[in-house]
Amino acid sequence: MQRHTASRSRPWTLENLLSEARLGPYLAATDGSLTSALRLYDWNTQASSAFHEELHYVEVGLRNAMDRQLAAWAKGLGAQSSWYADSRVPLTPRTRRKVADARNNATRGGRPELHGKVVAELMLGFWWSLLSDEYNRRLWQPCLQYAFDGPVRRTRLHSELDELRRLRNRIAHHEPIHGRDLLADHQRVLDVARRISPRLSERVEAVSRVPKLLVERPATLCT
Repeated sequence: MQRHTASRSRPWTLENLLSEARLGPYLAATDGSLTSALRLYDWNTQASSAFHEELHYVEVGLRNAMDRQLAAWAKGLGAQSSWYADSRVPLTPRTRRKVADARNNATRGGRPELHGKVVAELMLGFWWSLLSDEYNRRLWQPCLQYAFDGPVRRTRLHSELDELRRLRNRIAHHEPIHGRDLLADHQRVLDVARRISPRLSERVEAVSRVPKLLVERPATLCT
């Protein structure tokens, strides 16, 4: 039997490890300078981390505010179980499939089903979808509008959350965000947080690292 032995290859370079495809957008933004591209890459990771911290507050605050309102509404309808499991709450088949997946994940390994664990398994896209046009009469008008502070336009909130969802997905997949209007993204985070609760927005603004990082943006991008 022929034996296969690993051969010693030349040392990996940082460019190889990060990959040419991944560095491409950074090289394009810095006129092909590898040094500048890597500096931009470093800044992009820091900015992504800072935005992830902001989005953490928004996502957790959003789902808890909506969950509480849905729970109170379902109880008023006579629900004896969690709102997501009661047939009187008018969820679409697609939404119920997402709930089923969340319940399966929350009970994996024989764990008991806990309401809070299931809610935590429902991603930002799930809560965003409950604010869409198809749920305007089903959930927004009778219930979800009261999860927010003061009068809120559902269509605008849905659109703003969509932008934040796209930003979150780029960050989660380690994609570049340096080409976005990040100041607008930061203001959007604060605006959505304020619609959930002014106290939430104040907290995000108090702890956010984003404004400082935007000032420290590499000079190669300040054109």
